[in-house]
Amino acid sequence: MSEVKLNPIVFHRRLRTLLDLWKNATEDEAETAPFLSTGGLLLVAGNADETNPYRKTGALQTYLLGYEFPSTLIFITPENVTFLCSEGKAKILKPLEDPNNVPGADVTVNVLVKSKDATQATEAMGKVIQAMEDAVQDGKKLGCLTKDKYGGKFVDEWTSFLNAKKQNHMVKEANDISSGISVLMATKDAEEMQNTEVACKMTQKLMAALCQQITNLIEAEKKITHERLTDIIETKLEDSSIWKGAKFAPDFDSTYSDWCYTPIIQSGGVYDLRTSAQSTDERLHDTGIILASLGIRYKSYCSNVSRAIMIDPHPTQQENYNYLRELQKFALQELKEGVIAKDFFSTIVAKVSTDRPDLESTLPKSFGFGIGIEFRDSFLSLNPKCSRTLKSDMIFSLAMSFANIEDPLDSSKSYSLQLIDTIVVKEDSSSILSDGLKELTEVAFFFNDKPKNAAKSNASGSRNTDNKPASSSKKHGSPRKSGAAVMTTSRKGRLRNDGKEIDNEATVKRKIHQRELAERRQEDGLSKYAEDDGTGKGTVVKQWKRFESFQRERDLPSAVASLKIVVELNKRSFLLPINGFAVPFHINTLKNVVKQEEGEYTVLRFMFIAPGQITGKKEDTPFEDPNATFIRGLTYRSTDQDHMNEVHKQIMDLKKAVLKREKDQAEKADVVDQDQLIELRTKRPIKMLDISVRPSFDGKRQAGDVEIHQNGIRYQSSLRNDHRIDILFNNMQHLFFQPCDQELIVILHVHLKSPIFIGKKKVKDVQFYREASEAAFDETGNRKRRRQQNGGDEDEIDAEQEERKKRADLNKHFKMFADKIADASDGRLEVEIPYRELAFQGVPFRSSVLLQPTTDCLVHLVEPPFLVITTTEVEVVHLERIQYGLKNFDIVFVFKDFTRTPVHINTIPSGQLENVKEWIDSCDIPFSEGPVNLNWTAIMKTVTDDPYEFFKEGGWSFLNSQSDDEEDEEDEEDEDSAFEVSDLEVESSSASDSGSAFDEDASGSSGTASGSSASDGSSAEDWSDQEKSAARSDMNKKKGGEANGKQKKRRDESESDVSIDSEEEERKERKKKPAKKR
Repeated sequence: MSEVKLNPIVFHRRLRTLLDLWKNATEDEAETAPFLSTGGLLLVAGNADETNPYRKTGALQTYLLGYEFPSTLIFITPENVTFLCSEGKAKILKPLEDPNNVPGADVTVNVLVKSKDATQATEAMGKVIQAMEDAVQDGKKLGCLTKDKYGGKFVDEWTSFLNAKKQNHMVKEANDISSGISVLMATKDAEEMQNTEVACKMTQKLMAALCQQITNLIEAEKKITHERLTDIIETKLEDSSIWKGAKFAPDFDSTYSDWCYTPIIQSGGVYDLRTSAQSTDERLHDTGIILASLGIRYKSYCSNVSRAIMIDPHPTQQENYNYLRELQKFALQELKEGVIAKDFFSTIVAKVSTDRPDLESTLPKSFGFGIGIEFRDSFLSLNPKCSRTLKSDMIFSLAMSFANIEDPLDSSKSYSLQLIDTIVVKEDSSSILSDGLKELTEVAFFFNDKPKNAAKSNASGSRNTDNKPASSSKKHGSPRKSGAAVMTTSRKGRLRNDGKEIDNEATVKRKIHQRELAERRQEDGLSKYAEDDGTGKGTVVKQWKRFESFQRERDLPSAVASLKIVVELNKRSFLLPINGFAVPFHINTLKNVVKQEEGEYTVLRFMFIAPGQITGKKEDTPFEDPNATFIRGLTYRSTDQDHMNEVHKQIMDLKKAVLKREKDQAEKADVVDQDQLIELRTKRPIKMLDISVRPSFDGKRQAGDVEIHQNGIRYQSSLRNDHRIDILFNNMQHLFFQPCDQELIVILHVHLKSPIFIGKKKVKDVQFYREASEAAFDETGNRKRRRQQNGGDEDEIDAEQEERKKRADLNKHFKMFADKIADASDGRLEVEIPYRELAFQGVPFRSSVLLQPTTDCLVHLVEPPFLVITTTEVEVVHLERIQYGLKNFDIVFVFKDFTRTPVHINTIPSGQLENVKEWIDSCDIPFSEGPVNLNWTAIMKTVTDDPYEFFKEGGWSFLNSQSDDEEDEEDEEDEDSAFEVSDLEVESSSASDSGSAFDEDASGSSGTASGSSASDGSSAEDWSDQEKSAARSDMNKKKGGEANGKQKKRRDESESDVSIDSEEEERKERKKKPAKKR
């Protein structure tokens, strides 16, 4: 709060307004009557509560001072104002004490400091109590805002001091002046009016953006939940590009704005018209009524706007909405100075009962409330119970609505209409502070009013002249999705090489190159790991860790004398009584502890880590002397259930704490301490302003500056000085620049050699970016939506040209800045730009993203989590699920550092297979293919256990051996099948010829021919021979199946209609009886 400056003139002017209201209070006015018996106003504020920001104490502080002061006491009398606060707040309030700052001020201001020194704090609070005692003489009481309940250290100390002085009765007997403060703040001055009007204009602008967003989503047929859409619009308030150039006020600054409440979006027939409603996790419906409510406060002054967006509305819904607008216009005329709130409510109800009695039951219980620093003034509502008289310059949230009307399209559902605006009361009528987006043509959108295959010339709104019924589905009603387009989309990419011929010569060259790369990897592996005495393990051996609980017996806690189980958290140990001695055990020696109930006894079983046990991840735990005697388990039972439960809980908590500590240490193991950044002192550093960073501090996006210094770069947040990131050149591994040509952001990405901490996050990638687009453009030419825009096609073309120019400028500036970083690194870095033409889709984490190769990497930088794979660090690449008929395949990257987990990229379209192979081959990385996914955890464990033995047995060649064998077998089978089929065709054709000749000669002797053919033993085998042949074939088939595996069996069954048994019989027949010659 060091930058806060108060305006003494405004303070004394508004204080005088309060004192005049106090002085002129009468019994006739119930709201101000409590002031008559009030001698002093006591306002005590505690800690700020973001969950309940609207309290009258804070509102009154803001009204008087312009700011809310937590942990502050204010005591007001007609002659004096006393502040009790901390030293920091006292410095801000001191200018109010100087009478020279406000000529003619007749009220004395005293600022008392409640310091950390107890004596001085007691003295200051004693002065306040003395002033309170002086004010409550002659039967007067204190005036308090009794409904405000605060907490915190300041309030607790003040309450304790009152109780100690036995003066708490003054607070308990105090008058509630809440209604009087409501009267004070209901009428707004010029400055308050301006702040409220700015808040309304900001709300109206975001409401137009929300309406545009909703129609874009519906027209594109995208699915989104109400909560997700709420999050999107909520971030718009902090987007400075939206408010760029806005002239809502001479000193307008969007940073003074905040949300009054989280935006509310409702659709689908379930509507809650209360201000406390929340957006649900249901999907946004693309038909019917969508209610959207927004509220923004500017410099603490609130606004409220709600609109009904109608998608393909029924004529009766349009009629009801038009009447709602007429009703609002009537209400604005009736809401004027001198009108009583409950009379206004009755007037509106009477009009509806006369004009539309069918809608009378749908009216709300209140037509709005007073609004200002408090979002909702509970003492000023437009309902039948409020008897307040309206005055000029009062500001209301006027809410006109119809709830739960039967849906004409579905009688089982209902819909609601709501229209809320922030209005100001004048002498003759009321006016809306920021009007707009209420005409039926602005909020009603028709997506089904054109025939199915409407021509482009009819997009301006011509009706269907052929009298064909309009399609009831937007999926077919949109001219962009005709039947042919859908058919083309479904056929595209079904076959792996549709519309593309593979260059056989290039494929042969690639296979030769891959064979050379595989041989080179094998040789490198043998030579690299042969240096480790043929074991490959080198010096990487798990060392025995000695855990020490207590150095001396006198260090044991005194509680062990009771011979009970004792847990010593500081020593990370527990002591068990064994044969009358307290034996300490370190928590790391404990495998598990189990608690059981056995009758009246509670049993604890301690199981310790010992050689020969299967202990999961600790299976290879080394021991100092494996041949020593170990305790594997101890069991204790006791009737003291509470003590045993407490021991079990303490041990489990201790074990969790130790495991968490080890995990944190392991996470920080690879984090290096960077050298200090050497700042440029002789000249100003090269700087790029207004840049966002990912990952962000505290999970919130914030802009900052990036500077180039002598040995690194620095990011400094513009909001907080402690939000700073230093990255040294010697810790940068890659520097990427990704333009915003086909993206929403332009990116400068740094991939680090060793991770660093940003806040509490360990990161290896730091990204600087800026959004490239300020607005979404309507590219569909929808006639209904274009009415919302200020111009026609010419304005859209100019806007698009301006957008392209802005993107080009951003690309230019970011590229120049990246080049300057590379130059400052003295050759350590080169700027890498992703090649979008080589990109392919894949799923490296949870969602499908675009993966783009660079000179030395494969990257995904658009959204976190980022992916950066350095190709020089890759040992081999394996392509999984390469099978005919599958639409997708997977890639596994195995790194040269075998301790690193292989990276999987899943669900890559099969149409990209050849492109991926070409790219991998161009990076000089050997790759292999396989039909199934492999267990890489087991594979890498085998490799790391003994790398030399792994390479000695063939290394990575096992990945290719199966596919190579299958290819060879396929080639042989293809050749045999071709030869056999040609013989069978000759034999079949000969038999066919002879059969035809026989039929011509003796057409009636078919039975005789059949008999002679069956009796010819030389031309066919009898049943016994066939059974023996089938048995031999089964044996061969079994052996062949074991040798060739299940893949060959599937291929044989799918590619050939002739079984193995039939082929064997045919071969025997040809040997016994050659084919006849023609």
